[in-house]
Amino acid sequence: MRYFFVTRGEQVRDTAAQIRPWSVPETGECPVAETLRTLGGKHKASILHCLTLGELHFLELTRALDGISRKVLAEQLRDLLDSGLVERVQKQDARQRVGYSLTEKGLALGAILSQLYDWAETYQPGA
Repeated sequence: MRYFFVTRGEQVRDTAAQIRPWSVPETGECPVAETLRTLGGKHKASILHCLTLGELHFLELTRALDGISRKVLAEQLRDLLDSGLVERVQKQDARQRVGYSLTEKGLALGAILSQLYDWAETYQPGA
């Protein structure tokens, strides 16, 4: 089977060599869909974006993410911790603060999110 798609310049390109299967043969699951489910949630992408700059404490994240409640931030961080994208670092200072940062897995995803940002700026201006 051969696949074709139309680009903005209305050129048709043969992409048979570039197409990957949409599901893992052993499980039948789509890795892209699973990744998007992991990132689902109103604020998860924004949290990851904030953490690409480095470690932040909970209150710093609250201030950086306009319009997010502490309860929702805690839930979203818990999901990101469970998925292995974010790590929680207990500080050994007098205030016993907690910092959040990206894991290696999260940093790798950060590069992809940067590409999504560029795509959105190009194809969805003002969105």
